[in-house]
Amino acid sequence: MQSFKTDVVVIGSGLGSLTAAALLAKRGLKVMVVEQHFQPGGSCGAFRREDRTFDQGTSMLFGFGEIGFNPHRFVMNELSEPISVIKHRELYRLNYAKHPILFDKDIDKYLEFLSGLFPEDIGGIRAFYDYIGDLYHHVIAVDPVCIAPSEIPNSDGAKRFLRNPVRNIKLLRLLNQSAGQLMRKFVTSERVFGFFNKLTSTYCYTTLDETPAILAVTMFMENHTGGSYYPVGSSEQLPGKLEKSIEEHSGTILYDTKAVGLKFLDGNPRMVVAESPSGTIEITADEIIYGGTLLNLYTKMIDEEHRDPAMVEKVKNYAMTYPSVVLYCVVDASVLPEGTLPIEMMADNPDALDEKEVTVYAYSLADRSISKPNEHVVIAIGPSLREWPSPASPGYRNKEYAQFKQEELDRLVGVLESHYPGFSEGVIHAEVATPSTIEYYVMKEKGCVAGPKQMMGQDLLRRQHAKGPWPTLFFCGEGTVMGTGSPSVTISGIGAANMVLRKRKMKEYRYSEKTKNVVEVIAQNAPEPRLDGKRVIPSLNKVEGDAMIALHDVATACQWCDPAVCIQACPGAIDIRAIMRRLECGNLFGVYNILKLHADHETGQLVCASCSAPCVDSCLRSTFDDEPVAIRSVLLKAFEEGSAQFAKQSST
Repeated sequence: MQSFKTDVVVIGSGLGSLTAAALLAKRGLKVMVVEQHFQPGGSCGAFRREDRTFDQGTSMLFGFGEIGFNPHRFVMNELSEPISVIKHRELYRLNYAKHPILFDKDIDKYLEFLSGLFPEDIGGIRAFYDYIGDLYHHVIAVDPVCIAPSEIPNSDGAKRFLRNPVRNIKLLRLLNQSAGQLMRKFVTSERVFGFFNKLTSTYCYTTLDETPAILAVTMFMENHTGGSYYPVGSSEQLPGKLEKSIEEHSGTILYDTKAVGLKFLDGNPRMVVAESPSGTIEITADEIIYGGTLLNLYTKMIDEEHRDPAMVEKVKNYAMTYPSVVLYCVVDASVLPEGTLPIEMMADNPDALDEKEVTVYAYSLADRSISKPNEHVVIAIGPSLREWPSPASPGYRNKEYAQFKQEELDRLVGVLESHYPGFSEGVIHAEVATPSTIEYYVMKEKGCVAGPKQMMGQDLLRRQHAKGPWPTLFFCGEGTVMGTGSPSVTISGIGAANMVLRKRKMKEYRYSEKTKNVVEVIAQNAPEPRLDGKRVIPSLNKVEGDAMIALHDVATACQWCDPAVCIQACPGAIDIRAIMRRLECGNLFGVYNILKLHADHETGQLVCASCSAPCVDSCLRSTFDDEPVAIRSVLLKAFEEGSAQFAKQSST
């Protein structure tokens, strides 16, 4: 058994958990993150298939804009962690009952689309948008706050209220109203309600009457304000940058390590018990931040003697978002018609949610680096309404399960075929993640990726706050106040970090105009990085200029294989996959921390210098390309650069 002592231990490495950990590490606290997977990000991760990069789930990223709802920009700026993101020219297109509705940044253009669909009701729709737009622009967006309402200090809340008391009173009245109740003050048409049901379903998996009105204000207006973005290279860049900041500030992330329980000391949870390939680990901390599902915590990780029966009953009875199924495919570029957007939402049935309601992501339309020439990577996410086995059950991955997977794959390809004729003929590669797959990899019960519904009765302040029932336990993630979505869980992470800092009487994180911006926003369609249909992999021995750029470019040849046969072949079991992934995110410090454990104590040389490089011989890249990844050269160069950087930092 291994034992550790730290200031703060964070369970999980979703965006909320990583955000909290990075912000606390930046404040100088000793932070340790426990993650059951081999890479960070939770639903916001990625994988590769022969040089095509697929986002696992989280793909539509709001929150990087200069104005509006921008927690991602806030966090990157606070951490001084540069990141490059592509801004989409249009937010997305909703294909509603064969009527394409474009969500333009110009709200008047958007309303023109709606006037053609609902000519008799457009006056009421405009009045509705005028009302919520007034509240959004004069109360919400005018005073950037990247904290959930449950974590705003009373003094800050009072100052905000007094700046615009009339509008704030209007906003507060919405706390106990649904979006449906608010809209009915302006519109009575059931056809219009059907359309807006699709919008709320798309964002938070709820109907208009389930959605809190105060949430709808931001939801509907942010469509035309902050915009949507995509990290250059894949969504993996976002958790990778947070991981980089954690490790640069002396934090630790334990991968392949599953938290299985909390132990109480003096009546409070103070220890996390985890299981790893090397055995049981116990981590004692002053504070614990939990970023997993509430059901898992309250019914499994906490011993019965410490459980609150009312809370157990509450989380058991939560109405959950629907289980999701994800299609990942590569298609010939010709099957996507000219004008197709990187994000297209399909809502064929205006009357109800069904399995044809999918969101299609084709981010290679914006970032050509994630696919091969003349191809596109296409991902489709939607509900699966059939029963799926638990990953722990005998029915997982048996013959019947394989048949169900194939049926889902065929069904989703058929949905895309109905919108893009010829799509099925153009499929080059396809695979599917079922709700069981999602539960297996990211521990979301029954594949409900968005957690408990953000619906009336279990909405906002009625949800789990960042501050838990014990003074040592804090929360982040989609089960907390702000609910699902990458900006929302990021806000939950900021809130959890601030609650720990408040407990310790340390400086909390607040928006400041003086904070330097480090977010680079670039246009769609970055230059094509490949020539003649073959990926150009530079040689480290011939690169001139910035060594980190060279390391990044060579590292992108890695396919992040699972299982990673290169690690199995390495005599020292160096975590090559983790090194390559970190180099793609510019995380030389994290790479050096791994490699220095494999340096000869006498000579100081990396063991790879005298190794025959069986990792290169086993590299699976050779199965589809002429050359394997230059693993040995990358490790030696990264160690050299890391040693030099470490020596420079030590001298200063």
